[in-house]
Amino acid sequence: MRMIVSTAHHGYGQRDARSESGNPVNRVMVMALAFLLVCGVMTSPSLAQRKVTFPPAESKPPPPAKPPQKEMRAGEDTGILPDYGPAQRKTQVTAPPPPPNLTVMYKLQYGETLEYVHPDGTVQKFEQWKSYPNDAYYLVVSYTNARLADGNNYQYDVKPLASPGFDPVDIPILFMAGDYEFALSPAEVENLRKFLTGGGTIIFNAARGRDEFSNSVVREMRKVFPQKKFMKLPPDHPVFNARYRIQQLMTLINGTQAMLPPELYSIDIGTRAAAILVPTGMGAAWAGDTYNPAGKHYVGEGAIRLGVNLIAYVLGGTEYGRFLSQDFPIYNGRTRSGDLFRMAQIKYNGSWDDNPAIQNSLLQGLNENTGIGVDYAPYAIGLDDPQLGSFPMVFMTGHYDFSFTPAEIAGLTNYLQRGGVLVASAAAGLKPFDNAFRREIRKAFPNSQLIKLPPTHALFTGGWASLDRIVYTEAARKDNPLLEYPEFYGLFIDDRLAVIYTPYDLMSGVNRESNAYSKGVTNDDAMRIAINLVTYVLSH
Repeated sequence: MRMIVSTAHHGYGQRDARSESGNPVNRVMVMALAFLLVCGVMTSPSLAQRKVTFPPAESKPPPPAKPPQKEMRAGEDTGILPDYGPAQRKTQVTAPPPPPNLTVMYKLQYGETLEYVHPDGTVQKFEQWKSYPNDAYYLVVSYTNARLADGNNYQYDVKPLASPGFDPVDIPILFMAGDYEFALSPAEVENLRKFLTGGGTIIFNAARGRDEFSNSVVREMRKVFPQKKFMKLPPDHPVFNARYRIQQLMTLINGTQAMLPPELYSIDIGTRAAAILVPTGMGAAWAGDTYNPAGKHYVGEGAIRLGVNLIAYVLGGTEYGRFLSQDFPIYNGRTRSGDLFRMAQIKYNGSWDDNPAIQNSLLQGLNENTGIGVDYAPYAIGLDDPQLGSFPMVFMTGHYDFSFTPAEIAGLTNYLQRGGVLVASAAAGLKPFDNAFRREIRKAFPNSQLIKLPPTHALFTGGWASLDRIVYTEAARKDNPLLEYPEFYGLFIDDRLAVIYTPYDLMSGVNRESNAYSKGVTNDDAMRIAINLVTYVLSH
């Protein structure tokens, strides 16, 4: 077949020139196309090799899980006769079965092939995702199994982040480590969003403490959750107590060692740390590798303990993660004229919505146990909203630090002085909210203070149910084994109880959230207290 290439529009004749292969081509066109192709290859950013100025991490490969099986070719004679051994007696005790193998973590493959030129001119190409290739292996297979010793044989695997099939029910943890800047593809963003909202957790670690990796994590996670941001985990967060109590870690920064408090950041769903960023490197300690003098590392045993804590924290919160991943009922009805009681949740610049569908849980419990007519429509309102006075009682919760605006302070003061009641509790019983709430209440009422209510107060003894003693969660009793009485504080205005506050978690119990790390009241007693609060407010 002959191919005729016309060049009439360019002033060239219709003469055909044959190449060495015998196919007719236009010599001028071939040269032009070749030139454009070469230029395209040289200038295309997608084909360029990204060079980095920080050397790659190097680590020895992990040992084999078991020695390789000896191969024997067909026809070989070992010279050993088979020995069937002694017969087993019926009363002989057999060895227990091996623990089940549970793959709990995927180390994520992501990024691109990078290039680094060593000082001697040697060019090294390496995969961006590997960092310390066996850091996750040692953390899960060696340290977690030995330190937790809970009867399971935990394993890990690797998987591309862009691939489908990340089910947090099967694999609760994703691990992503690195040293360099990266960007997530749309498929990777979508996979992460589904995994985290489905109850899974991802742990990011800047393998050698490089800020360019941590900054990329913060930027790329905005694509996953545009309305959320990373918050620094407080010292009393359960991740620092899940297995070991960690207050300080040996930290190597630019070759200098110092004992420093651990620094972790999280994007939360509820009070669950769903995306955890550790900006200080742990890979060298886990893998037994060398520490880069220009990096920032957690050193030795401290890094191992923090890694085991991270695994233990996630495994202990899987049920809570599944609770938060469900579809909660949405009330579609309208307020009825005969409804007796309505309430609202205070929204503010903080973690105000930690307990999904909490109003439905509380109002349903109130109606079923007391017969009081309730308005099931959920309301969220700001303290500076003119409609705040429409609610006889409002409640608020949260687990991080916050500050009210001057308008919110004024709105809160006016609301309480006009007869409203504020009920507040620290979500998960964390200290940052406790400190912030006490501080902000002092701003609204500088001449008053929160006073601890005795167990004999009418709030506990004269309401719907008598509650002289209550049961607190295991997490709360771990900090204070003597807890048995209601720990509530009140602020009085003209002898009227206007603010009712507990530094322990009340709403998780009302919502029956199965949060293993909640420092608060157990489910049944939480609902009893909540009903007492409402009936007390209505009768006073």
